[in-house]
Amino acid sequence: IETKEFMDEEDYISFFENIDLEEISKNISKSSSEINRLLRAIDSQKRPVLLSALMICLYDKGNVINDFKRDYSTWSNINIIRNIPTTVSDILIKEGIDQNKIIVLENELAFIKTEHDLNSTDVLRDILKEMKDNVIPLFNKNSNYDIIGKFYEEFLRYAGVSNVKKGIVLTPNHITKLFTELINFKTNDVILDTCCGTGAFLISGMNKLIQEINNSSISNKKEKIKSLKTNQLIGFEKSSTMYSLAISNMLFRGDGKSRIYNIDAFSIEANKTIAELSEKGINPTIGFINPPYGGKDNQTNPTKKELQFLETMLDTVSQYGVIIAPLSTYFKDNIIRNRILSKHTLQYVINMPGDLFQPNASTHTAIAVFKTHDPHNCKNVVFYDLNDDGFVLSKNRGRTDVLNKWSGVKKKLLTELNNPEHYLNHLHLVNKPINENDEWIIQAHAKTDYSHVNENSFILSIKEYISFRLKLKLDILNQDIDDITLTEIISENLTREPLSNKNLALRMNEWKLFNFPDVFNFKRGKRLVTLEQLEGNIAYISSTKINNGIDNYITPPDDMVIYENALTINNSGSVGYVFYHQYRFVSSDHCTVITIDNFELNPFIAIFLKPIIEAIKPKYNFAREISDARLEKETILLPVTNDGLVDWQMIQEYIKSLPYSSNIESL
Repeated sequence: IETKEFMDEEDYISFFENIDLEEISKNISKSSSEINRLLRAIDSQKRPVLLSALMICLYDKGNVINDFKRDYSTWSNINIIRNIPTTVSDILIKEGIDQNKIIVLENELAFIKTEHDLNSTDVLRDILKEMKDNVIPLFNKNSNYDIIGKFYEEFLRYAGVSNVKKGIVLTPNHITKLFTELINFKTNDVILDTCCGTGAFLISGMNKLIQEINNSSISNKKEKIKSLKTNQLIGFEKSSTMYSLAISNMLFRGDGKSRIYNIDAFSIEANKTIAELSEKGINPTIGFINPPYGGKDNQTNPTKKELQFLETMLDTVSQYGVIIAPLSTYFKDNIIRNRILSKHTLQYVINMPGDLFQPNASTHTAIAVFKTHDPHNCKNVVFYDLNDDGFVLSKNRGRTDVLNKWSGVKKKLLTELNNPEHYLNHLHLVNKPINENDEWIIQAHAKTDYSHVNENSFILSIKEYISFRLKLKLDILNQDIDDITLTEIISENLTREPLSNKNLALRMNEWKLFNFPDVFNFKRGKRLVTLEQLEGNIAYISSTKINNGIDNYITPPDDMVIYENALTINNSGSVGYVFYHQYRFVSSDHCTVITIDNFELNPFIAIFLKPIIEAIKPKYNFAREISDARLEKETILLPVTNDGLVDWQMIQEYIKSLPYSSNIESL
């Protein structure tokens, strides 16, 4: 194991503790790849079903002899295929699994009888040997690492089944466990997952309930645990592919009797199932979901929105609901979000690391925790930015806690969530009332972080400005010039001298926060498709971050506003980049044009404002663009006069005192 970082003794020791885990992960990845290679002729959607059946065929418990596992290597291909459905059925019946589940698997497995590649080659025998020798034994290792879950994840990834485009993103093991620690549990809680996938949340919930039972004063703990596996875990899964994996998953976890149903959570059948369970005294109290991420089952049948999954789950459970979903879930669809708050209380929203689902997906997500059937009524919500969970992305086994940091990160998270009043000055935590139409995301409520803004920020702003102006002046803006030639051109035309010899300090602690609309006028540009961009001499500004935002030179239509001496900020694309335009220009609707209220903008002020305004960049991204409505709620930190007004004079004098500023007026 290699590292380029200096670490303390504890971190070094953790490497040794994880060496075996590294080897396990390599073996899992290797086996997953090999099994998918052997199944390359089989449709990718059928592979998980076959995998699930073969896993069950290799399952043995205690002293029970599994004839299939013992003898398959001596059988013909036809005999193996003939025995798979009967073995699956026999094992599941012995485990007390509902007949309906068995029928679903049998129906899904029907293809193996006619699949040419399975009947004419030794593929099945080779896969069974690979799993028996190199996969199943790993499941028995005593480790906090979710080995079965990792095997599923790797297998589905190689099969091309698990990805955002198909709406399937498997939840990391440490996150499923975190769900159980974000709420209060009781031994009689009933857990519901309306899109349960491979059953990861139900398994984490089961483990948490077992822990609660073992720590309780209940006398008949063994019976209580048996009962919870039968009656306190409910899962709906629309995809028969994922459903089949959930069955084998629960089986190898020592439980196949939980109530997992191959039904759509939005169907009449789902409502009927909940009603029937209620008649038996089984009522869901806690809901955990990681809904499909805006994927599509096919071109004509798009999946439901994440918010719809959330609302359905919250309406069904009586105590708590927890979801992990893309960030857009928490600021789009005001109608649904307002309706949810009219019925349920939002308690926490936790932004997760951007690489949480790597290497399978790059989706930015957040966890939200609700107290159900208690209208929100403008209560406070704790927003938390967990930008680092301590996990490390490695080539062989994805993101893992190789440095053993997650325990400390989680402890800090839970402590601060439960005591937010002690951490209000921290940029990663906000505790404030949420009203109708408010966004449920920390970016909408957090203070802008100006800690990185310093003298170098403004010097860089000067350099960028004079570099652009020089290229514009010499008409080399879009020319392909090598670095050495460009350096020679710049050195011949520029000086490092400041315009003023004054020695001014920033003293940002004396600055004041102004409401953005009190300082600036701003208006979004207008969309102009490429065919409408007729050649001309007016700069067309788009959301690029190069060439000062200039995308083209056009003759704009008569109804398009021509600006001059103004700033623009990119709403989308290269979100948050700010540029100053002394020349005539028009702006696309991917930018917002900004002018100063009650003062004339000039290059010195614009150069100063660029890094200050760009400090809001971390609050926005491709999904959460900068809109006029969001700018209305923004604040900006600026120098202030004794009268409490923006000190434009100081701003200009400060830029003039910095290196290279003597070039500004000449360009």
